[in-house]
Amino acid sequence: MNKILQNKKGAALVVTLAIISILVASALELGKFTGKSAMATLKEKDMFQAEQYALSGINLVKLILCEDAAKNTIDSIQEPWADSDILSQAVDEMGLDGENLTIKITDELSKIQVNAMVKKFPGNVPDFDQIKIWERFLQLRFSEEKDLDQRDPALIINCVKDWLDSLDDDAITGISGAESDYYLGSNPPYVCANGPFNHVDELLSVKGITKDLLKDDNIDEIDEMDEMGEAAEQLNLQDVFTVQGLDREVLGNGRYRYKGRININTAKVEIIKALLPQGMEELAQNLVEFRAKKSEEGDVFVNSLDKGWYKKVIALSEKEQKKFESVISYSSNLFKVESTGVENSSKIKLAAWVQRERQKESGKWICRIIQKERE
Repeated sequence: MNKILQNKKGAALVVTLAIISILVASALELGKFTGKSAMATLKEKDMFQAEQYALSGINLVKLILCEDAAKNTIDSIQEPWADSDILSQAVDEMGLDGENLTIKITDELSKIQVNAMVKKFPGNVPDFDQIKIWERFLQLRFSEEKDLDQRDPALIINCVKDWLDSLDDDAITGISGAESDYYLGSNPPYVCANGPFNHVDELLSVKGITKDLLKDDNIDEIDEMDEMGEAAEQLNLQDVFTVQGLDREVLGNGRYRYKGRININTAKVEIIKALLPQGMEELAQNLVEFRAKKSEEGDVFVNSLDKGWYKKVIALSEKEQKKFESVISYSSNLFKVESTGVENSSKIKLAAWVQRERQKESGKWICRIIQKERE
């Protein structure tokens, strides 16, 4: 090596080889970086395309809902927007397929409207009809054997009411309610909203409510079927509750309310059970089967779901009927859209809450997105 270095040509050769080694190493590293950069660019392109598919799905749903409103004033499981096969066909007509875009529409007014537990905001006057719905639903969902099930409907209802109400000097509802003093002891500490919920997941901040609140320990042991003949599934909070449903009527003095009426044409059987008089909950399945009944060919619904259709299925006293009618509806103007776009291995799922309304000047129906999020 010393002889080579003593020779000018040899030294130049060593230097050249060293430079080449450095350049080769740099080229390899640059190629590696460029490859990663190219892959990242392709991934971003796929994500962008998937998001565009999802956004187009939301726009498609808005069109479907507007066309539906122009044809009738009833919203039910019999409508095209509630049929997954028809929605798939609509996607096909856009030139896409199920691999690129899937859409699902849910009637938000088929659920228990959390914010309707208080009659007006700001305020603290409870709506006892809504509280009764909560009581019935939770009692039917929870086990009566307290040794096995520690969940307490009264505690949960009191705490939700305390979370919603205001102008009451933070008075606690019952003996199990909770205001800010309770939540300030949490880690991390937080305060009670004293106002309406903005998202269903906010319920998890309320004393007594957990993700498995609605878990049914018996559901895996029985062969229960839903109204579409599919195996029953565990319910989560968003299946049952909604924070939507704001009444657009102006109340004055900056006050507003949530009506809380539930569409029995689309509500789940578990919710219909809570709407019926005590002791009649098992008849909810009869209502659900009546809604879904089709002709022998299986292509046409045989029962209309116009106002008062439930009278053909169940018999209520005049008092029971009046009570039932005060908490139900037969139509909706508020829907949740779940739109999933896929491009190669990239997947984007968007959720949008759509308000359907009629323009006063033209009489045409339009849909507004009042909330949107990526799931």
